[in-house]
Amino acid sequence: PNMLLSRAETFPTGGIEQHFMGCDVPIWYMDHQASHAANAFYLSDFEDAAVFCADGRGERHTTLMGQYDANGLSVINNTTYPHSMGLFYSMVTQYLGHRPHSDEWKVMALASYSSGDDNPFVEPLMKMIWVDEDGTFVSDLSVCGYVAPDSYGTSFYTPRFEELIGIAPRVAESEYEEQHKQLAWALQHVFEERMSEALTILHQKTGLDRVVLSGGCMMNSVYNGMITERTPFKKAFISSCPDDSGIAIGAALGGYFEKLKGTNRVAHPHNYWGPDYDDDIEAVLKGYKIKYQKLDDAPAHAAKMLSEGALIGWYQGRMEFGQRALGNRSILADPRSDTAKDKVNSAVKFREGFRPFAPSILAEHVQDYFITEDESQVPFMERVYKFKPEMGERVPAVYHADGTGRLQTVTADTNPRYHSLISNFHELTGVPIVLNTSFNINGEPVVCTPSDAIRTFYSCGLDALILGDYLIEK
Repeated sequence: PNMLLSRAETFPTGGIEQHFMGCDVPIWYMDHQASHAANAFYLSDFEDAAVFCADGRGERHTTLMGQYDANGLSVINNTTYPHSMGLFYSMVTQYLGHRPHSDEWKVMALASYSSGDDNPFVEPLMKMIWVDEDGTFVSDLSVCGYVAPDSYGTSFYTPRFEELIGIAPRVAESEYEEQHKQLAWALQHVFEERMSEALTILHQKTGLDRVVLSGGCMMNSVYNGMITERTPFKKAFISSCPDDSGIAIGAALGGYFEKLKGTNRVAHPHNYWGPDYDDDIEAVLKGYKIKYQKLDDAPAHAAKMLSEGALIGWYQGRMEFGQRALGNRSILADPRSDTAKDKVNSAVKFREGFRPFAPSILAEHVQDYFITEDESQVPFMERVYKFKPEMGERVPAVYHADGTGRLQTVTADTNPRYHSLISNFHELTGVPIVLNTSFNINGEPVVCTPSDAIRTFYSCGLDALILGDYLIEK
């Protein structure tokens, strides 16, 4: 209470440095969208790039358009709350019986089970949100309940929205009818159209062929795989943590490069930034009096078990940072199995049966299985691509209803043990892919410690758990 603000400095990125009397530690506040932008650019290997950030809301703004170069970030414009592409997606997510700010990826997955043929919802949704000539989003606020919580409570939509859509809101946990799938498809379609329009304007304003993207909207991996196809940009980068989990990373990088004028750019080949408990595993197993086996070659053993149909918890090294498990805190299965997807959804993850699983693929075999740009790499499971039809049929457990997969490319440099596992599986089966999903059950966070992994293992239908070099079986 006795500290008085003595002076403040502002910075182009929205940062404010405050100095307090009696406290010689400067505090630099960085804008939410600027933190997203710094996350996207400084984790890329681009020397300059256009930048686009979009989410539900971050302080006053819901998007940022700009560009980065050696001088830092130049902001072109922002979309100001309550106009928001992210909140628009959340609004329809809630209308479909799911939690906004949480279950949007369920709606993205559901969209694959319908199409644009005779879809009655595309036209009304297109009229609810559009892109202004400067690239900002504009929402029809008469349908947006989130702007008036005193009137609409926790409802993100208004009676006007229900009137225009013409169907009642879906009740949570009820069966999905065809009209719900159609609405999900229409939402995803409108999202893709409007995002592409905004990015096309950004390209016109910057003249750059490279773009970095961040914000919660860039968790939409289906759209991420279309960016260079649907817009004039030739290269696009999205980090492993474009959502708000990456805000801290962006703020730290922004502070280092823009305030402290740091120059040490480091590429972002992986996101294994979390804690490592490998040295504690055996002591934990002994403490719980669990029977275990020490393996000479854990990746080879895991590959053999997968080829024989086992569902495996794979716990190795440093934990991943962000929303996606990339081979260190993962549940793995044989992608060739017709039943593996249903087994993992029903007996392990305890979630909706329509939700897909990711194919982790050896990076050197991407072109064999997917229709992508030359040498396309997807290290963070951040993009969806089309399978080559004849190849997708070989891996039904990771082949989604629309013929796509949200792939993760795995290299020996970034994760040698996981690469070794998939390589061994490839030698045994001829398939360079394993099914990968995060090591957790529905409603719980991804496991962190060995104790977390053991508890989750005994709480679901996994057959085996490999922690480091130690094997537990039921």
